[in-house]
Amino acid sequence: MKRRVVITGIGVVSPVGIGKENFWKSLKEGKNGIKRISFFDASDFPTQIAGEVRDFKPEKYMDKKRAKRIARFSQFAVACAKMALEDADLDINRLKSKRVGIFLGTSSSAMDMIEKEYRKYIKDGYKKVISYGILSASPSAPSLEIKENLECVEEIITQTSDCRGGIDAVIEGYERIKSGEIDIGICGGVDSCITPLVYSGFLKMGILCTSNDPEKGSRPFDKLRCGGVLSEGGGILIIEEMKHAIYRGAQVYGEILGYGKYFEKKGELPGSGLFFSMKRALEVSGVLFNQIGYISAHAPSDQILDATETQSIKKLFGEYAYRIPVSSIKSMIGNPLSAAGPLQIASSVMVFKESVIPPTINYEFFDEECDLDYVPNKARENLVEKILVNSHSFGGANSTILIGKVE
Repeated sequence: MKRRVVITGIGVVSPVGIGKENFWKSLKEGKNGIKRISFFDASDFPTQIAGEVRDFKPEKYMDKKRAKRIARFSQFAVACAKMALEDADLDINRLKSKRVGIFLGTSSSAMDMIEKEYRKYIKDGYKKVISYGILSASPSAPSLEIKENLECVEEIITQTSDCRGGIDAVIEGYERIKSGEIDIGICGGVDSCITPLVYSGFLKMGILCTSNDPEKGSRPFDKLRCGGVLSEGGGILIIEEMKHAIYRGAQVYGEILGYGKYFEKKGELPGSGLFFSMKRALEVSGVLFNQIGYISAHAPSDQILDATETQSIKKLFGEYAYRIPVSSIKSMIGNPLSAAGPLQIASSVMVFKESVIPPTINYEFFDEECDLDYVPNKARENLVEKILVNSHSFGGANSTILIGKVE
């Protein structure tokens, strides 16, 4: 018999709120989390805005000594995992007899720690470099920090597939539960790359917003969009086999019905591969195109990506595309890289719960290349039972997850 996989816990650290409730409330209200950069002096940069998580206090989730020894993306991971496990009503004792897997995505190493230690090395030599820096800065560090307090972990996998890393991590956990290898998956993505070097690199690539107006810097699908806004955050989901969740009386936010992946070929427009990833997600799940009630778009406020994602939706759904609400929460949180996909899933399952679709804020000027229903500026009450969640990353990789409401 097919094993069904459901979402039973949510942990969030984001520029618009920490914790599921704060995050969701801000999205419904169309709250903007983009501000002037405060983490470093950006006065010499042409663009000086980002989505920082300013009210995060790691000692709330771990002791101060541990917090000082680990990088910020690991702090996010520990905090999100703790919130998600609590939300799923899973404490350490209840997990002891379970087979647990940790599957996390991240786009880079701990650049905050690497840059800090490199500055110390240049100034004072190797003797001043911290002994635990290399381990704390590795891409696998967030997963290992979550494992620190768990005795039942059977598998740890770190996905480093850039922006889609978080969604790919959820897909990995989904497959492991379907196959019966594990009972519970701690899945998601974390990233904290708002540092001078990383920010400089994104600027040189020409993909960051050229506006310095934090209130309207991120404006997906809008004709005046001028690039994405770098941000940070974490999103972790607890997923488990449906019978297992029902047996222990867990709340069920939604079911993962299937997924699709596609890697764009040479010459294909960035984002055009979302047509194939969405198509495959529908095909493997057996869901009909007219059953989709909402699309949580990748849409980072990029001139090309927003347009090609729109074209992919229209190519797949035809005239029905104009009846599907599409929105981008990146208009509010910016682009937190590998954390984006899990945060999109978190917001999408809240759509099931409250029948409210979060808006695309800062939408003012119509673009003839982006002519769908983007739920502009205000949340909308809407009964939704099936949602597609899209993610695209550098190099042409695309992933789509299809989730459904569970009665």
